[in-house]
Amino acid sequence: MNRKGLLDAAAVLEDLAAGRQPDRDRLAAGALALEAMHADHPSWRDMTDAAFGLHALAGGDALGLDERGRARAARLAEVVRSLVDSL
Repeated sequence: MNRKGLLDAAAVLEDLAAGRQPDRDRLAAGALALEAMHADHPSWRDMTDAAFGLHALAGGDALGLDERGRARAARLAEVVRSLVDSL
């Protein structure tokens, strides 16, 4: 597992949860790390949601998160951080 990439993914998700624009380099690294996690664990819904969301952003799409979407991003950041903590 790419620990630094997962930390980048968590930071990007935290930025999204706070309504901030994430750093492009962290976004790209985080998207790649989550895509690798998704490839290894395709049935893990939280990782799948996070991977597809960051992949879309890295590709130039906008997510336009509302309050519920920002709350989901915060929850996904917690999930990713807990995974990193276990490494």
